[in-house]
Amino acid sequence: MGGMQVVTTHSHCSFLKNFLTGAVFTLPLVYILLHSIPSSFLSYTNLAAFQAHRTSTSPPLPPPPQAWQQCDYTTGKWVWDGSVSGRRYDSENCDMVSAEKCVINGKPDNGYLNWRWQPAGCNLSALDPAEFLRAVRGKLLGFVGDSTARNQAESLVCFLSTVSRPETTHQYEDHPMAHKFWRWVFPAPHNVSVSTYWSPFLVRAEGRSVDYAMTHDTLFLDAFTEPWTADVEAMDVMVISAGHWFNHQAVYYDNGQIAGVFARPDVNETDIAGGYIGAYREVIRRVLEYVQEKSSGDKHKLVVVSTMAPAHFDPKYASNHRDACSRPNPYDEGEVPADGGTGEVHESGAPSEMRKAVLEEAAAAAKRQRLGLRFDVLDVARLASGRADGHPGAYIVKDRYGAGKPVPETVFNDCLHWCAPGPVDTFNDIFMHILAASG
Repeated sequence: MGGMQVVTTHSHCSFLKNFLTGAVFTLPLVYILLHSIPSSFLSYTNLAAFQAHRTSTSPPLPPPPQAWQQCDYTTGKWVWDGSVSGRRYDSENCDMVSAEKCVINGKPDNGYLNWRWQPAGCNLSALDPAEFLRAVRGKLLGFVGDSTARNQAESLVCFLSTVSRPETTHQYEDHPMAHKFWRWVFPAPHNVSVSTYWSPFLVRAEGRSVDYAMTHDTLFLDAFTEPWTADVEAMDVMVISAGHWFNHQAVYYDNGQIAGVFARPDVNETDIAGGYIGAYREVIRRVLEYVQEKSSGDKHKLVVVSTMAPAHFDPKYASNHRDACSRPNPYDEGEVPADGGTGEVHESGAPSEMRKAVLEEAAAAAKRQRLGLRFDVLDVARLASGRADGHPGAYIVKDRYGAGKPVPETVFNDCLHWCAPGPVDTFNDIFMHILAASG
């Protein structure tokens, strides 16, 4: 196969307009209402300043063991591990959205911290923050997509902060969603930068994604003018995580013409080919082609596309009911609902079809890749589907209800994002192995 590397998918080695419109559709409003500015906010530090201090002499990690290379991390189960001491890090001292600080916010069932993902044929070691920082010394890591990308990045940064305290800087202050762009810079000897880029559709979008007062979005499938595109050439590692916004009402443009619509009966146009899942696949394909085009030269780059981890809104309850996601334990084997445990407003079979789109488009990109550029998949869709217990739920604000007081029946819930620490840390365990395999 020469210098060509095939994609690894971890199927072998490397994973409110109102509430009733759709539970996930409401969550961004919860997010913007509850978003807290990190305590260590500093003035904007531009990318050039970081690059001036970065080093290109980071030592490569040793090759991963052969047994790990053959492991299927998508097949396994969540096991209770009494030896797990609990929190990997103290989120109270981390710069992250307050809604994910479940322990600090009083989530009572902290057993979610003791479940460990056990692959069927191998073991998954926990991320070592010191080793991770050594592996990415002098590198720029970009997490691009919706708030699930941010969720994972914040979890990672929080854990790494146990080794080295980063400076938190603000990006794109003129952007209408400026509070969603952050960069953490770990000082020497690490010289590591981790950035988040709010881009829920990955391509240019106007509407609800930048103004929550609006009810729909307009997407431009051929317009790569999102902030992440300005930094894509500089990124050494790029993690793409998006999908939850694609089942929203939308009009799609391509080459200056309307290419179709989704859930817009008020617009006299045909539906987009393949529905929103078809649009999602097309976006993933074009984004990977764009990244490849912008990654010419001898620069080594790892591009990781994440499959969509589901939300868990219990269909027995309204999304604003206190028990919308109050389950204390993971689903047992064979218990995950047919919709993947999402409880979301999706077409039948959508979670698996969206996963399939990522796997197939990443594999196609791998066949086109050049030496030094690697595409991989962080396939978390299946393992995350069992963790209905790992969301903040009603506990999205510290001391929201008062000590000893019951949770009211009607509340805002977050059943999409993950508690941190929590299941999201497993995503980063696998991410660490992807880095190791990339050399």
